[in-house]
Amino acid sequence: MRPMLWTAGVAVVGALVLTLSTQAQAATALVVQDSVALRAAAKDSAPVQAQLARGEALEIRGERLDHFQVYDYRRERGGFVRKSQLLPLDGPAGEPASLLAALRLVRQQPGAESLGLGLAAAYVQAATAQQMNGATGVEVLDAMATLSERLADRASRNTPRPDGSPSLADMQVAAQLDVAARYGIRFRTLERESGVVQLCYDGEAYRRVLAMSAASGEQQARAALALTRPDCMAPATTPAQREPMEQWRAEVLEKVELNGLAGHWKNRVLMRQVAVWSSLADARARRMQLAVPVEVQTPAQPQEAAARALSAFALIQPTDLADDDQAAYNEAVMRGNAARWLAQPAAAAEQTLAGLRLTVQPGQPGETCLTLSAVGGRDPLLRHCGWGLVAAASARVNREGSAVALASVPTDGWRELWLLRKTAQGWRLTVLPPAAAQPGIGYAELAGFAPGGKEMLVAREARAEGRYRRSYEVVDLDSLETRRQAGDPSLLGAFQRWQAPDWKAASLSLR
Repeated sequence: MRPMLWTAGVAVVGALVLTLSTQAQAATALVVQDSVALRAAAKDSAPVQAQLARGEALEIRGERLDHFQVYDYRRERGGFVRKSQLLPLDGPAGEPASLLAALRLVRQQPGAESLGLGLAAAYVQAATAQQMNGATGVEVLDAMATLSERLADRASRNTPRPDGSPSLADMQVAAQLDVAARYGIRFRTLERESGVVQLCYDGEAYRRVLAMSAASGEQQARAALALTRPDCMAPATTPAQREPMEQWRAEVLEKVELNGLAGHWKNRVLMRQVAVWSSLADARARRMQLAVPVEVQTPAQPQEAAARALSAFALIQPTDLADDDQAAYNEAVMRGNAARWLAQPAAAAEQTLAGLRLTVQPGQPGETCLTLSAVGGRDPLLRHCGWGLVAAASARVNREGSAVALASVPTDGWRELWLLRKTAQGWRLTVLPPAAAQPGIGYAELAGFAPGGKEMLVAREARAEGRYRRSYEVVDLDSLETRRQAGDPSLLGAFQRWQAPDWKAASLSLR
């Protein structure tokens, strides 16, 4: 008789089910350790037939001394394995309750993911349809998805030795990935521009958890957050592809019932919603700017998505933030702040600011051009065209009429400050980025002008090239050098006296 080997399939009820390859009468065992030797005889000195990985399923055909005689149908090879290295799944040990108890324990052990997948597969095979559609079935699918995601993260973190040879940890992870694949778990490989390879679980079990009525709020939240992970989204997407992708992510997060959800889980969903709705607003704005056709049911305006992002941010409770969530909270601030001008009604293409006329108009597809001239003047003082989204409504001029500031977003989540200054050589435009690094996520925004036309207040926050920094700065308008800076605006007297009321009221920087 053949063993209880499992392959992935889908039942009519919509739950993930693992079916036996053949008869189920034979005793089956799971390998509980890594690098287990399948030997030709019941002796430690016997030749090794194969190396078995944790979580593999074998058929038990007999016993000899302290070894089980087993057969591996995948390798089509028999042999002997020490009893201490196997977990027989016969009798009470193979009952759903016992398998669930073992799965709960193994789920908490990093490095035992493939064994947990084997236990989950055994539970799905042993459970009834009622159990699989109930709370325990959801728990098993949730565990299966969590273990798969964790295994993919372990594989992504592994780094080769300097000589290129695999380490023991690399070989163990590779073996566990092979075991997971035999249980029907699928992974996607994404390559970043930096050459880093990211392995991601495809999320099938998470999708089923999200669709099951028996799923708790926490299980729904965990599934939605896993399915919308930004590091597991395709890195290279066209404008036409990006908007439907962000729309799908937003719809997944909307399926989570926030009422009754624990505070820290609610915060996690809201922070992800801020990031997703901000990216969706950016995608919609660029689609309109480029006039790119996109296959969405309702090609809504970017203002709606940006407003949803700001509404989600307003619901976050900082007192319920866990220590592990601080980075996600900072990202929500930066993405929300980068897109917040999209929530405002579009300003007129031409504005009059303290004797100056500023015109912001589209240029080439994807390009924005601005023209600065004196009111009543015929020749422009400055004309500049650049790529990205320039918010005309963000235009602010100092009291002396010698400087104008605007917000520009060249890439999703990266908001720069365009500064138009009157110099001895005429008007000049300077771009102040969130950080002197390759664009990541962040913002640089005007917080106000100091009287006298010599200084301005700038708030910056960025995560780029692996570094995070937030600062509030007093910047010299002539040299653009930072004269004073602090991590808290209350430590700078200029911020206490001259910060703009509209910036203080609307910016997310002062969370």
